[in-house]
Amino acid sequence: MVLGEFCAIYSEVATARLAQANDGSAWTSFVIPVLLMCFAGLCLLGAYWLGYVAVGDIWIVTVVSVTSLLLLEPLVVWGLFQEAPGRGALIGFCLGALGMLSTVLL
Repeated sequence: MVLGEFCAIYSEVATARLAQANDGSAWTSFVIPVLLMCFAGLCLLGAYWLGYVAVGDIWIVTVVSVTSLLLLEPLVVWGLFQEAPGRGALIGFCLGALGMLSTVLL
């Protein structure tokens, strides 16, 4: 699941990076993120299927998926853009993390 989430996030952020470049070859280089997203989708579908078969509770599988998004997305964004989040984005990230913790713990 983590591989699928990483590939999906990387594909999304790489596409945003292509938009930032704004050159004429952006459409031709758009093929690689699309193929990577297709691979990510297959990984995620397999992970959800295997996770549900192994655990028997879709909510646990969903929490693992969302938690991996919460942890991986800032790392991938930082790796490609080298931008720190602004105050609003940082507050939103912290509130999202608190919401995830309350879902798991309560």
